[in-house]
Amino acid sequence: MAPIVPVVIGVGEIVNRSLKLEDGLEPSELILRAIQNALSDAGISQAGQSKLQSSIDSIAVVRTWTWPYPDLPGLLCSKLGVDPTHKEYTDHGGNQAGRIFDEAARRIAQNKCKVAVVTGGEALASCMYTRSTSRRPG
Repeated sequence: MAPIVPVVIGVGEIVNRSLKLEDGLEPSELILRAIQNALSDAGISQAGQSKLQSSIDSIAVVRTWTWPYPDLPGLLCSKLGVDPTHKEYTDHGGNQAGRIFDEAARRIAQNKCKVAVVTGGEALASCMYTRSTSRRPG
């Protein structure tokens, strides 16, 4: 049997530096938009993107500093409409993104999953605005 070689097929990023409350987004929304950008970056049709999204069987998220979530991977899975066999919400730390990327590649190489999402997100501008005004973004 030929070895399974993990391949990055899409990358997405969202940057929101606005300090306006109406532009404020919490990390889960930023992450969802970045995942959608990554699906689009794969260079496949909308139908292919939908199939790829429904095939997500692993999601690992770097724990956010700016927003408290008891289960951010579960929230993302719910919004994406997937139920992966592997869900992880890491500890805090700058090494976590690299660690979970390596582990996702290992799971793919070991044929333990087919489509892995590795993600994280912060909403520092939204968090700072929220603290300064005592209001939450919509």
